[in-house]
Amino acid sequence: MDKSKDTSAFRAFGEQPERTEWNSTDGSRKNQPHSSPISAPTRKKTEDRVASTRPIVCFSVNDWDDIPSSKFHIMQHLGKTHTVLYVETLGLRRPQLSSRDARRALNKLTKSLSGLRNVENHVYVWSPLAIPYHGTVLAKWFNSYFIASMVKRYIHILHMINPLIWAYAPNAIDVIDKLPPSATVYHCIDDYAEFTDVPRAAFERMERRMLQKADMTVVSAKKLYETKRPYAKHITYIPHGVNLTEFRACLSATANLTDMDHIKHPIAGFVGRIANWIDLPLIARTARALPGWNFVIVGPSNVDLTVYLTIPNVYFLGKKDFSDVPHYIQRFDVCLMPFVTNTLVASVNPLKLYEYLALGKPVVTVPMPEVADFAHVLTIAEPGEFSKAIETALDTDTEVKQTRRIESVSGRSWDDIADRILGLVT
Repeated sequence: MDKSKDTSAFRAFGEQPERTEWNSTDGSRKNQPHSSPISAPTRKKTEDRVASTRPIVCFSVNDWDDIPSSKFHIMQHLGKTHTVLYVETLGLRRPQLSSRDARRALNKLTKSLSGLRNVENHVYVWSPLAIPYHGTVLAKWFNSYFIASMVKRYIHILHMINPLIWAYAPNAIDVIDKLPPSATVYHCIDDYAEFTDVPRAAFERMERRMLQKADMTVVSAKKLYETKRPYAKHITYIPHGVNLTEFRACLSATANLTDMDHIKHPIAGFVGRIANWIDLPLIARTARALPGWNFVIVGPSNVDLTVYLTIPNVYFLGKKDFSDVPHYIQRFDVCLMPFVTNTLVASVNPLKLYEYLALGKPVVTVPMPEVADFAHVLTIAEPGEFSKAIETALDTDTEVKQTRRIESVSGRSWDDIADRILGLVT
């Protein structure tokens, strides 16, 4: 049956919006009508290829329009040749009585009511309404029965036969248990029980069940391999990566960085989410120690920045389009990884490291297990040595070092990572 002609099911849950695609040359998003302007023979060949590949149901810990993460990059690649049902986050932490959480809840409701969304190629996104009080009887009952019934319905709508279950969220286990048995991948990229406001004991129980359920567990950090291995059926370590050519190609497009034009060099910068795993006091101390430098932070914030906004040489620029991120990094003289030191960070394989190196930039980072393999192309500095390390990194930079940094992340594309994981279970 031709999926492109069966639209009644979509209308039952709200009309499809315009499809959003990434520009293949510069990585920017572009809105197109749902009907792609490709020739009928080419479209038929693509549809036949997708129909012959195994569909994928992905349970993510991020929404599709969040900062592009490993989940996004991998499913974006697989969506070119596989039908992908991307189930957005079920929520990790328990909500608080705050305006921020109220806005998040309203946004979640709005997206959920929009139904199934074809965001690009063969990727279909659904935003579930979940009760985020994980570990409670009510949450388990509602999340497992209601969300599982909706996932089954969308599997039917998309004509997915024997889909591969690809889970990033351990709290999806109750839903997965209600689905027909199928091969399951648990792609573990964080130590979720260590997140702030997450019910630790409940997440540890859910993750052990996920590890026992999954036919293959893939971890992105060596520390995760150590802690998950005793409970997993099969486990392997595959670190993160970067689509080197595409990321660098973004620089060929024009970007209007008016919020940086007035900021003078030298610039030390950071891109990524600002949360309680980022050492903001370290940034503040370093900025005060280097008054001749400017510090630029690019990304959304989950924490209160009020006390840092008064520092004259620190700039918080907020979230940017992914296609603009390489342009911001290119403006940095030195790139920073100012993480706190704790159990959560010890299990992190930071995506920003690969993106910094892809542009050949000097990188100064605090000690972290996952940066050890790149010690020859970056500077690892204790917090007390951070300011001196930043100055030295710029003073000693050379074209030879820039080339070595770029080479260090070649052959680590998201496309290769996705295909490698898929090959482990198909």
